[in-house]
Amino acid sequence: MVPVSYITLAALGHAADACALGALLIALENALLTQSRLILLDSALIFFTGVTVMCWTLFFTQSHRPFSGRWWTYLLLTGVNLGNALSCKWVGLFLVATIGLWTIKDLWEKLGDLSITMTEYAKHFMARMVALIVVPLVVYLFWFQIHFTVLHKSGDGNAFMSPEFQNTLDGVSLGHTPRDIYYGSRIRLRHAATNAGYLHSHMSNYESGSKQQQVTLYGFRDDNNYWLITRTDAAEKRAQNSTDPQALEAIKNGDIVRLMHYKTHRRLHSHDVRPPVTTNDYQNEVSGYGWEGFKGDSNDHWRVQILEGDSKVPESKDRLMAIHSRFRLIHVNQRCALFSNRKKLPKWAHEQVEVTCMKSAKFPKTMWRIETNINDKIPADAPLAEYKRPGLIDKVLESTAVMWRVNNGLTKSHPYESRPHTWPWMRRGMSFWGVEGRGIYLLGTPILWWLSFVAILAFAFIQVVIFLRDMRGIHDRLLGVRDRYVESVGFFAIGWVLHWFPFFIMGRQLFLHHYLPALWLAVMGLVGSLDLFTRRMSRRVRQVMMVGLLLVTIRMYFQYSHIAYGTPWSREGCESSKWLKSWDYDCKRYPSAHATVTTPVVKVPEPTSASPDIGGSPLVIHAQNPEEPPAAEHFDPLEHENKLNEPAPRIDHDKLNSNAEKLNSEMKKAATTARNDEKESPVVREDEKDENFVGGDVAQDHPPTPQEQINASAPHH
Repeated sequence: MVPVSYITLAALGHAADACALGALLIALENALLTQSRLILLDSALIFFTGVTVMCWTLFFTQSHRPFSGRWWTYLLLTGVNLGNALSCKWVGLFLVATIGLWTIKDLWEKLGDLSITMTEYAKHFMARMVALIVVPLVVYLFWFQIHFTVLHKSGDGNAFMSPEFQNTLDGVSLGHTPRDIYYGSRIRLRHAATNAGYLHSHMSNYESGSKQQQVTLYGFRDDNNYWLITRTDAAEKRAQNSTDPQALEAIKNGDIVRLMHYKTHRRLHSHDVRPPVTTNDYQNEVSGYGWEGFKGDSNDHWRVQILEGDSKVPESKDRLMAIHSRFRLIHVNQRCALFSNRKKLPKWAHEQVEVTCMKSAKFPKTMWRIETNINDKIPADAPLAEYKRPGLIDKVLESTAVMWRVNNGLTKSHPYESRPHTWPWMRRGMSFWGVEGRGIYLLGTPILWWLSFVAILAFAFIQVVIFLRDMRGIHDRLLGVRDRYVESVGFFAIGWVLHWFPFFIMGRQLFLHHYLPALWLAVMGLVGSLDLFTRRMSRRVRQVMMVGLLLVTIRMYFQYSHIAYGTPWSREGCESSKWLKSWDYDCKRYPSAHATVTTPVVKVPEPTSASPDIGGSPLVIHAQNPEEPPAAEHFDPLEHENKLNEPAPRIDHDKLNSNAEKLNSEMKKAATTARNDEKESPVVREDEKDENFVGGDVAQDHPPTPQEQINASAPHH
């Protein structure tokens, strides 16, 4: 960034001494130094931000030679580095906005230049559109292609992506499955919206609510993800009375089905009981209920509502099909939809993802797909379904959506997070690493942070005053540098605003390092202001001011270099450097300059008959000084990003299955107690008095079917 800063200021027409000062100030800025010594994305982002601005300013030096070789070179390099900055972090979008806004200003001025014909203006417009829009997008896609080519194997990040995306990775073979879903099929259901896993159950009960068997989302493929899709009792009787009871019957949109867990024989069940984590009154618990031989009840009934199908398979909107159909399961009695929203259950539920039945739920998080379909009666030549392999654009769009979701999910508090309004005056920094006697803490060079902020505020104030005076017919020349001041410092000020203000609308975790691109722009604005407003001063006064600023910066650089490089420091020096009480780096870890360090020695007692003499020197144990503070904890600002949506750990099914008999007896006992309670004190909820009661968008547009009327009269548990 040092040579980039020099060239940028020189391209904007600043004097050589000012360019040298700007380069040296950047070299002596502690926050940029600290960030550059760690393997973090911000260093690359700041570099490409600086290179983009440098190429942009060099492009304007060729304004008198439009469409020349250098003109095209600098313009295209601006676009390439815009793409590089955007590929590092999405904060690069703020740089795109900065260059875009200045491009609009430039094109507006050219539109009013009568010496430029409309044909030439169209060329200027098209050149900027290609170089500043098309080229950055191509670069962005290029780096994604490199990413996908290098990282082509499956890993822990699979759970973030859709099955179509996973199907492009080595080590993942989803294969194909019979397309049509029939009654009696053994299926595996995947939550379509979150990619958090499969509908799952196991021999473990909830510790709250109904205390029935847990139903969750599980990110790994195993046998506990299989469910048997069956008819209701009434539909089964009709099928047995048909001419061909063994014939395959396809499941259609609107059919009422039951899902029985293949391993535990519990049916997918919901009732008016609050879930363990999401306790809203419009959320119902989803559990596994019943036991082998138990016929179930109407709370096991779910209506299939197909919402989307594959355009290449039109029948997938009317008949339930594996992979092609995206559908909801609507609970017939409670009028709620099977739902999940990535919330994890407690450790007693193995930290798997909660599944609930939600009333008035939005469509995306209630949509499911069938990934696996097993039925021995399906003919061998039956149509098959398999996941499509997405192309580059589809993979980029999905990756972008996942990154957006993950970033928005970083809302938990962090010990060193800070808000944007505290950044310009550097209220607090952030700790990266610390051991006894050493530590790395992100804190800038105070004089540069504070003066650069003052320079930006001064620019805004001066522009307001000039505007008001212009309105009264007083045209200030501003010491003859008015136009240069706007073109140079104005560009940096606009860039600073666009790199700072957007953070105010973000609800995610934010840290001081998010301000560093804006800091570089502000320091450039400070040097530009100093150069322009001291040009009419005597050479000696100008040099004294620049050298004075440089010397103060050097002094502060060395003062705070200990926490930038992690070098030894004294406790007194550390304490004296805390100009603000909110600078919370730990000074107790450093030894006092006046203290004499002694090592407590513990000698082993002389040998006795019980402890034979083994020879050698006395054992010396280096005991920790109780007055010294413990080593500082290591806080990683990206810790939550790495742990967010972490797949649930694998569970020991053998251990769970060992409790099967105990759980069966408890389930039967609970069912008997519930039936006795209903006989003694029947209670009818207000919303159950109306058989047509529906909740939100899960309502059906047709009156109750005869099967629903039968279901409504069945006993509920």
